[in-house]
Amino acid sequence: MKIAYLYYDFLNLYGESGNIKIISNILKYNKIKHDILYLSLDDELEFDKYDLVYIGSGTEDNLLIALKHLSKYKNDIKKYIEDNKFMLVTGNSVDMFGEKIEDIKALNIFDYEVTKGIRKMKEVYHDKILGFINNNSYNSEYSDTDIIRYNNFYGTYILGPILVRNPELVKQFLNDLTNKKLKYDLKLETKAYNEFIKNFKENINE
Repeated sequence: MKIAYLYYDFLNLYGESGNIKIISNILKYNKIKHDILYLSLDDELEFDKYDLVYIGSGTEDNLLIALKHLSKYKNDIKKYIEDNKFMLVTGNSVDMFGEKIEDIKALNIFDYEVTKGIRKMKEVYHDKILGFINNNSYNSEYSDTDIIRYNNFYGTYILGPILVRNPELVKQFLNDLTNKKLKYDLKLETKAYNEFIKNFKENINE
C-alpha cells in the first residue's frame, strides 16, 4: 500500500500529521505493509500509484502555494477520485477542491465556492464526530461540521486530528481502505473521546 502525504512540510498545522501516524500505526498493528511517501513542491506526483492521498491544513499563503502546484494535476485528481481511490483532506485544504477561493480559480472538483470572512474558533461535536474549527472559510455548499463524501473522497474542516480523536471514524475509514475488518487497540483514544463527550455535554447543560 502506498500512502501519499502531500505538502507535509507546510500544510501541517494543528497536529494534523497525527492522522498519518495513526493510520500507519494501525496498519503496522495489522501487519499490513505500507509506504508513506512524503511529497512536496519538488516532487512529481503520480496519482495512479497511490492507494491513499492525505492533505492537511495550512496557512492561507501556504494553501495558495499548494494550489498552484496541485493545479497541474487537476485531471489526474479527478480521475483518482472517480476511480474510487481514497483521499482525506482536512482543514482549509478543503477549499482547494471547489470552483474558486474568492477570485482565485481552484481545482473545480466539486461545485462550491469559498469566500473569506470572520475567523471561527470553536470545539465541535456533530453527528458523533468531535474536533475543533479554526478557519475563516465560508463554503457555499457545506457547513464547517460537514464531512464531504464523494466516492472515497473525505473532506472536512474539522481538525483535531480527526482520525485520532474519533476512534469509530478511523475504524470505518481503515476498514474501507483495506477492504478488511482490522484489529484495533484504541483504548486511550476511546477513553479520551468519551471524556470529551462527557465534559462537552456537561458544559452545554450548565
